[in-house]
Amino acid sequence: METSRWTHAGGSQHPLARIDGRPLADATLEVLLGPGNRVGAYYFQAVLRDADGERSQLLLLALHHSGPYPAHNWIEVIRLFRSARFTYKSVEISDAVLQTLFDYLCELVPQGGHIMVEYESAEWADTRLGVGCGVPPAATPLGSMLYRAGCGAAFKDWYFAEGGSEGPRKLQGFKALNEEHRRARAAEMAAELRSFRQRVPPAGCEQLWEAAGERAGALLELLTAGDRGTK
Repeated sequence: METSRWTHAGGSQHPLARIDGRPLADATLEVLLGPGNRVGAYYFQAVLRDADGERSQLLLLALHHSGPYPAHNWIEVIRLFRSARFTYKSVEISDAVLQTLFDYLCELVPQGGHIMVEYESAEWADTRLGVGCGVPPAATPLGSMLYRAGCGAAFKDWYFAEGGSEGPRKLQGFKALNEEHRRARAAEMAAELRSFRQRVPPAGCEQLWEAAGERAGALLELLTAGDRGTK
């Protein structure tokens, strides 16, 4: 896996080196840096290394971009797998482990930056179906995780990809520029979640709305308590 195109981030000056070697799922997160693309972003992979020193198959494929302005700083998760496959075992990635992984990624996003995560794949079926049923992004499984990781001051749902390089449907979570911006966005999000909980679900969406309502209630408690959502 480590070739002239993919090199270990550990020990380098790249921002991603900050999360290389972090604990994850009773193993160690290992980050490999890859080539750049046409817009100046660089690909990276994440795998797990177990106690025996074996690397798992691909856990995460993403892009990292940095620049002088807030909007220039972002991460795009192209593909994320809910299991880490080794030669003789497979480690399932629970919601708690996935939350920790998003915590690590969002730690790298500065204020005013954002993270984008595709939700076209089977791993995010409930998010995809929820969006289709009118669930607010923050109340989907993916949106809730991004909020808790600190990348949820606001969301943009790329439900209708604009073709070509836009790729699959994705959810974009933002970090607030400052405290004033955070407070304004938190008030808007709370109003949206309260409105959602009072609405009647469309036919066939009842189960998805019930789960989304529980997530919305939990987020409202955090918003009311002044949780920053902008780590």
